[in-house]
Amino acid sequence: MLDFFEMKGVPFTREIAPDDLFASSSHKEAAARLEYAVQNRQFCLLTGEAGMGKSTAIRSLVHHLDPIHYHYLYICDSSLTPKLFYREVLQNFGIQPAFRSNDVKRQYQSLMLDIYENEKKQIVIVLDEAHHFSDSMLQELRFILNFREDSMSPLTLIVAGQPSLRNLLKVKHLEAIDQRIQMRCQMSSLTERETADYIGHHLRVVETPHEIFSEEAIQAIYNFSQGVPRKVNTLCSQSLLDAFIQGNKVVGESHIHRVINEL
Repeated sequence: MLDFFEMKGVPFTREIAPDDLFASSSHKEAAARLEYAVQNRQFCLLTGEAGMGKSTAIRSLVHHLDPIHYHYLYICDSSLTPKLFYREVLQNFGIQPAFRSNDVKRQYQSLMLDIYENEKKQIVIVLDEAHHFSDSMLQELRFILNFREDSMSPLTLIVAGQPSLRNLLKVKHLEAIDQRIQMRCQMSSLTERETADYIGHHLRVVETPHEIFSEEAIQAIYNFSQGVPRKVNTLCSQSLLDAFIQGNKVVGESHIHRVINEL
């Protein structure tokens, strides 16, 4: 199929290099907010519907973190518990967690402070799928950030999840957590114009020498996907395959509708 469309790589893939990511207005704003949160060791909440590009924004952030100055840890576990969190962090840095919970927390705090004050490095911890966290894990965020009587923070904590996470943190007994959030990022979908630019961008990345999607096809993609990047990728990939099977060099509206019916 790549030879048929004269492509030098697979377009619309999640494996696209960070430097080749499409910078939508939402992505640019999220990138700026995440960068500021990291520079100032803040507690950041990153939210967006499924497929909006939260993981992409995080991947872009990590790509630009200098390993000389930063330690980065990404945890994606919808059933994460406080005990598992501390063990994951300690083991990531080669430390055997203690048996008792209180001792594990002390190990964690000592480690974070040692890295920040003695190694002169900043720690960036990302907790993904947080909209699935239990009440106890959400409550624990307060203690994860509590250093020296809550007077300083040696780390950046980015908690990412779907918009329901914002509502979870609004309940009364989690109000103290919500108040600690210093930076909020809400990912939004691509506009109609951005959707067309997004498709064109992905085709340029794989050096396609000519236009492949008709204007009607792009319009149909936007109407169905409403600018959600993951849905755009799926529609584009499947319609390219459909056009290839039928021997068409241009993806038209009929290909999009056929894929939509299959989906």
